[in-house]
Amino acid sequence: MSYRDDRDADRARIEALEAELVTAHRKIEELEGRRRQPTAMTIAAGRALVGAGTGVAGVKPPWYGAPLRLELAHTFAGEFPRDELETLIDLIRGITREPGRAEILKSSMTWSAGTNPRATGPFTVVTVSIRDGRTALLVTDSLGQLAGGLYGGLGGGLGAGAIMVPIMAFLSMPAMIPVAVGTWLGGVFLGTRAIFKRAARRRAEGLEQLFTALVAEISAKLPTP
Repeated sequence: MSYRDDRDADRARIEALEAELVTAHRKIEELEGRRRQPTAMTIAAGRALVGAGTGVAGVKPPWYGAPLRLELAHTFAGEFPRDELETLIDLIRGITREPGRAEILKSSMTWSAGTNPRATGPFTVVTVSIRDGRTALLVTDSLGQLAGGLYGGLGGGLGAGAIMVPIMAFLSMPAMIPVAVGTWLGGVFLGTRAIFKRAARRRAEGLEQLFTALVAEISAKLPTP
């Protein structure tokens, strides 16, 4: 095979790699919801969302794709009956389908999921505080373990473990190896990021469902002014 044939074959491989990259980017954009579809974390007025960054207008998501902490909070005018705090625990257990760990004090209640700290979650925590004529509800979830598992396992495994794939593809054209490696690592990162965003969105939907049910239950039992 002549030098020209080798060069034409290398050019064909480059063009094929670029075409695959374009297709991968298109699929990732669809997964990331860049078509501005409504996000699960768009909450009604009067409630606060901290660290969403997953498609909310005006909020730029972090470079890794989604926040490491989801938080929903609402403060009610009026004090929730303290002797009804246990009913909130029953509601939480019914929605999450796990007993979790609960602590009831004189004017507060805390429930946390009994997830193994080494697992990926969810690590849901619900806190209800009653004081000074007001009731505060806080629902949180941590995504740090999930991000670590995906980026460390999937991203690290494909990025480092299969790095020889682009290298072997361009052995006959050494000057293109850095480009091929960079393209490969970029594709692995974008794919892992899309998976993390999708998983974070599912966790956000579950957190919102729990939060909405608690808001309704607390509102229904607040004393009438």
